Amino acid sequence: MQDTETPRTHSLIDRYYEEERELQEKELSLAEVTLRLDANDLAMLGMVARRFRKGRDDVAQEVLSHALIDLFARIESGERKLMARDADESAKAIATSIAEENGIRDVDFRSGYWAQQERQITKLEKQREKLEKKAAKEVAPAEPTPAASNESAEEAVQYPETGAIEKAPAALETQIEAANGPGQENAEETPASVFAD
Repeated sequence: MQDTETPRTHSLIDRYYEEERELQEKELSLAEVTLRLDANDLAMLGMVARRFRKGRDDVAQEVLSHALIDLFARIESGERKLMARDADESAKAIATSIAEENGIRDVDFRSGYWAQQERQITKLEKQREKLEKKAAKEVAPAEPTPAASNESAEEAVQYPETGAIEKAPAALETQIEAANGPGQENAEETPASVFAD
């Protein structure tokens, strides 16, 4: 029974070694940045780090990473594309330099990070524009346009000719009743001569 469990344990230990090696390589490929913070910012950074049982450096690194993406998203589209290209080229050189300083020859570097971010931001902007246009189209029919307002105002004005036309059915009924006599109610059997001038 012990023989069947041994390979699983070995694979688990192998995985732990692999994770440890990847973490060490990642740490060796990171650059150190000195940062000066206001006491209020430093206090909140400490509180967040303590609450989630992380180091202040880890939280600061993630916050800075997300903030850079937010800043990058606010740059105009054309300039953003150029910046992404330049940042990706620079990142490869920086990663190689840091790795060499730490004694790592082959660095596993994921290139094109900022170009990918730029494509994602552009995609989100286009989706937002489509939604805004769709919302504007839905709101537009609900609100009367100036042309529609003029048409409804013209319909409200009653011209003398239309007033006479609207009264015609009532006058016609009176003429039909007079021609048919008081006992006849069926206006459909009225001869056509009644309608003649």
